[in-house]
Amino acid sequence: MATTCKHWVVHRQICCRCKSRVKTNGLARMTQMSSPSFWQKKKSSASRDPDCAHRMYCEGQCCRCGYVLNIFDEYVPSFSYIGRYLQLSTEFVASTKQHKLRIGLGQKKLHLVLGLEHILIHCIKLSQIADVDSVLLRDDIFRLPNDDILVKFRPFVRDFLSEAKEFFTMHVYTNYGPDHAKKVVSLLDPHMVYFGNRIITSRDSDGGLKSLELVLAEPRGVIVLDYEPRLWRERDFPNLVIISPKYEYFKANSSNKVVGVLAKALNFFKNNKVFRGGGKEKGAFWWCSG
Repeated sequence: MATTCKHWVVHRQICCRCKSRVKTNGLARMTQMSSPSFWQKKKSSASRDPDCAHRMYCEGQCCRCGYVLNIFDEYVPSFSYIGRYLQLSTEFVASTKQHKLRIGLGQKKLHLVLGLEHILIHCIKLSQIADVDSVLLRDDIFRLPNDDILVKFRPFVRDFLSEAKEFFTMHVYTNYGPDHAKKVVSLLDPHMVYFGNRIITSRDSDGGLKSLELVLAEPRGVIVLDYEPRLWRERDFPNLVIISPKYEYFKANSSNKVVGVLAKALNFFKNNKVFRGGGKEKGAFWWCSG
């Protein structure tokens, strides 16, 4: 006699075991989970499978055994930029980072985390531009789809990304919201050959400081390009390469319309200068000035 499937692991309302459609109510479950009394009832029977390591959670529930995450007692970081409502245990994150480091060493690739605004592009609202038509004639200025924002690529940005992907796995880390960030990145990387889904936004960091905790790569194999150290947690300072001056094409009397900043950074990496000095000391920065 066949046993009835309990639908413990459900993805997009389809049971991963029996493939039948399952009606779920994630909002009701999350509302229930926000009550401390819910966890008092769950404490005695927290896990459906005592041997499960609970590595991955979706909507607060273990993807393997159905264990419900205790949001009051357990910290599990969110990686919603990889999968909607996805959370990974700290142990799984650590082992994944180690695994990616070994892969990177084999491929002779590091991880490059790039800021978006003032590093690769500069944005401005249409209402702030006097002659929009003449501006849009340029091949490096674009209007975001269904938005009143213009995006200007930094000089050499396409060549930089094309060459950097040969020896870096690249990520975008921005304080933009996810929708806005994806629109901008789709202009830079329409075929997803540079960044894939590695676009970390303000939603992932809860509007706080940027952190390498959300980058699935061992910190010793990560280089960060950004324009301001105060955007990052202090423990990530040794990984920072500060690009100065920040790119502000539309700013009046801007003096940084020069081509050389990203080209200089690329040569900086190619010559391995980024690995000299700095080390793990507090406040260790590398500067690329245009």
